Amino acid sequence: MYGLFRLFLFCLVLIIGAGAAFAQKRGITLQPKEVRAQTPYAGGFYRALLIGNNVYRDRSGHWPSLTTAVSDARALSQVLQRDYGFSDVELLENATRRDILLALDRLSDRALPDDNILVYYAGHGFIDEDDQRGYWVPVDAQGTDQTTFLRNSTIRDELNLIASRARHTLLISDSCFSGSLLRPGSRGISASVDSEQYFRKVSARKSVQIMAAGGLEYVDDDYRDSGHSPFSYFLLNELKHNDQPLITLSELSNNVTRAVANNVEQVPASGVLHGAGDELGEFIFIKLDVVVEGVDPDKVDVQVNVLPGKPATDAPAASVPNGIPPGRDSQQKPHVPMPTL
Repeated sequence: MYGLFRLFLFCLVLIIGAGAAFAQKRGITLQPKEVRAQTPYAGGFYRALLIGNNVYRDRSGHWPSLTTAVSDARALSQVLQRDYGFSDVELLENATRRDILLALDRLSDRALPDDNILVYYAGHGFIDEDDQRGYWVPVDAQGTDQTTFLRNSTIRDELNLIASRARHTLLISDSCFSGSLLRPGSRGISASVDSEQYFRKVSARKSVQIMAAGGLEYVDDDYRDSGHSPFSYFLLNELKHNDQPLITLSELSNNVTRAVANNVEQVPASGVLHGAGDELGEFIFIKLDVVVEGVDPDKVDVQVNVLPGKPATDAPAASVPNGIPPGRDSQQKPHVPMPTL
């Protein structure tokens, strides 16, 4: 009898323990794995400083408030972190001159030798027609007092310091006269060199690149009530709909320039920061979620989040080299193996 009682207690303990374990398991919340990109073939981090200035404080009314600069910076921050694995992003809204300089200093302090550093500015810009000096206009700018602006030479100095510490540095400026910052030039990627060997080469070389909303011209604030400037609208559109695991700044800039010029009286420009040590490298964006049409995700040999697309109707997956169909311009671009993330 005593033996049966002990057996009963043992079974009861097992039942209670299993129930407790089940209850505990039901309460577990699965957290998504943190995904961050690293410099292709090198291992550096992706960092960004994004500045959007809408609310200007100038009592004279010389600098009216804008409507889309903050939303542009916010949207780019979201896309860079969600789709391109930027793990260090600082967003400044309605920044003063001092705010911008301090943020650039902080970014410079965090930069490591293999890092990719992106600086984005959306707000008013100004160029002095007498001496052709260009400026960013912070929200605390006062009328035409240029001492309250942020001169291009100061911006260049800050970028030079960042570039001296990082591998790839990119400035994207969405303001009037932003082209005054750059020395025109393009690396002119052709499909024949858009290969793993090419990506390895430009990833290893230092780059200090600039992408500007326009040259020495005024640029629009709101594009068709989209809540974004024309330049930032098409920049965001290209980044969101990019279907390639790797895209260089040169290719991105070419696509954005064509789209903007086709739709508004504005022509973006791109080039390099003169004297900052550019070695014909490239800032490379890594798309973390890649849709592969008609391919079983288990058969994909790239280490990204592979989203299965619709089954191919014209050819089986096995007919494509490495089991992965190319992205855009599929007749010209070969498959590019993805670096480990």
